[in-house]
Parts: sequence; structure tokens; C-alpha cells
Amino acid sequence: MVFREPAFHRASGSVGYGPFPVRTTRLLLSLMLLLGAIIVSIVALSKDHLACTPGARCVLTRAMSSRTIGFPMSALRDVRVDISRGSKGGSQGAVVLVLDGGRQLSLQKVSPERAAEVAAIVRAGLAGGQRIDVTLRGPWWIFPLAIGMLAMGLTMAHSATKGFGRFHLEITRGGAALRVRRYLLAIPVSSHEVSLEGVTDVRVEGGTLGEMWLSRGEAPSPAGRIVLVDRSGAARPLTDAVFPGQAVHLRAAAELRELLGIEQERHGVEEQLASLPRTRTPLGTRIAAAWAGMCVGALAGIGLLGLAGVALGLLRTSDPMEAWVVAVGGGGGAIAGVALALYLTRTRPPR
Repeated sequence: MVFREPAFHRASGSVGYGPFPVRTTRLLLSLMLLLGAIIVSIVALSKDHLACTPGARCVLTRAMSSRTIGFPMSALRDVRVDISRGSKGGSQGAVVLVLDGGRQLSLQKVSPERAAEVAAIVRAGLAGGQRIDVTLRGPWWIFPLAIGMLAMGLTMAHSATKGFGRFHLEITRGGAALRVRRYLLAIPVSSHEVSLEGVTDVRVEGGTLGEMWLSRGEAPSPAGRIVLVDRSGAARPLTDAVFPGQAVHLRAAAELRELLGIEQERHGVEEQLASLPRTRTPLGTRIAAAWAGMCVGALAGIGLLGLAGVALGLLRTSDPMEAWVVAVGGGGGAIAGVALALYLTRTRPPR
């Protein structure tokens, strides 16, 4: 029996393979968890240290912002404790230093008992002209929560971004081999070659991904990989692992077949690709996604603006939330969240 093979020695060119789809909702949740871990860590590790030397200066050092405030000890007139109560019945105390001219400095919020203790130490130092040295720390006991949020965020991000990146398939050595080079963020991370000798077909081999964080009733993501088939029927996979997506594999396989001069066949990758419907998101789902994007975007915007303010020394973790932070961060984040949700749920070619 005579086998008809393409003249691969005349083949040349390259094919882009990817990028592969990611689970967008899961990725957004992972980003929120990571952002929450950062915020909780800042609150847990925050610390204020006040040191006053009689006849000299007082120095207030804020650990998280690396900010230092100095003023003469003679300018310190009084100290008080402001108690704030949360929506769930909890309460916190803030030690407030009263300076000349009505100026006030609010220290790190702690328990009411600790705040009263620190205020008593400051008053005693002022009354007796003694050195004052006190430290107020954030609720360090919530730091394990930050570690848990970080672990969940990282594992969820890994699950959502399996196959992140793309491949570049290039015919080399005069059509005798196919170089498979993987890129992450336009940076080449691996490269290998697959022989084209005796290859008569290019197919897509389906598979499944081992995924964490699948919700109840949620189906695993479709996955696959491109394989070269020789005269004996043996398969030569281009990659060791399967990657998310369906159309992305069929599209690259069809382009590679055309590049190698392999004729289309009935029920081949070209017909499979043409039979895939466009991805359409129901209107109700788009509205729900836009609402979720608005809420998540507002929270993320407030958090990011707050972190930037703390890093620049414009805000303090012990201060109440400013109205402009909510308006600017929340408003801008909500707009960005809605725009992103509508973009991700648009009608688009299958992946």
C-alpha cells in the first residue's frame, strides 16, 4: 500500500497556539482574597510607638507607613480615649493626644482596656515630668486569617490560570521538525522540538484538568492538546500536559495542517471548529455579573486607594474611613468592575 505524505521539506512558517482560557470568576475571587490578605496583614502588623523625653521632644513612629511625627513634649497638653463601637457589638479604643493649638494625634486603635492603660501612663508621665515610652499594636491574632486568605487565594489563582501563556509553533530544519516554544507574558520559558518525519495528520486529543474549587454542579473545564500522527498511527504530542479550551486547540491544529499541506478530511479539525457555536451569555447572567462587578470593584477600589494612601503617608490605619476615599475609590472601582464584567460576558468566538 502506498502512503501519500506531504512534502514537509518544503513546509515553512509558524503558528500561534493560545492563549488558553481561564476561569475569570475564580480568578477575580482569588485576587479579592489576595487583596484581603494584604489589608488584614496591614491591620494585624500595624504598630505605633510613642517616646517622650522630658524637656525635649516626643516622637511618634508608625511602623506600617514608616512615618515619624515629632513635637516638643511641652506641647503635649492632655490625653483622652475615644471609644468606637462596631455593628456587631464590639468596641475599640483610640488614644488621642491633645497638643497646643487644639491639634490632635490619634494613635493605633486597640482594646478599650489597653487604650485606658496607655492613656494612664501618658498622664502619669505628664504629671510627674517623666519619660513616656508606650507601644500600641494592632490585633496580631488576626494574622493567621491573612495567612489562610493568602493560601486560598494562591491555590484558587493556580486553579484558574492553568495553562496560562501561549505557544509558538515554528517549522525548522527545512520542514523536518517543529519547534514548540512556550511564552509567559512574552517571556520564553521552555522550548523543544518534535520530529515531522512521517507525519500524515494533525489532531486534537481531549483530556481533563484536575481542578480545585469546583462549585457544586460545575463541570470541569474542557481541555486538550495537539498531537501529530504518523503513518503507523502513533501519536506525537506537542505538549506533555493538556491545556484548557476547545476551539483554541482546533484552531491551531487547522492552521498547522494547512501549513504542512495536509488536506482537509471529513469530520476533521476544520469541521469540528466550524461546528462550535459562538459563546453567548444570557442577559440575566450579564446583569448579575455587572452587579457583582460593581460591588467587587467598589470594594477593591476602596482597598487599593486605601493601601496607596497608607503607603504614601496620606492615610493611617487607625483613622476612620474618609468620605473621599469611598467616593473616589468606590466610584472608580465600581465603574471599572461593571465595564470588565460586560466585556468578559460579551458574545465572542468559542475558546
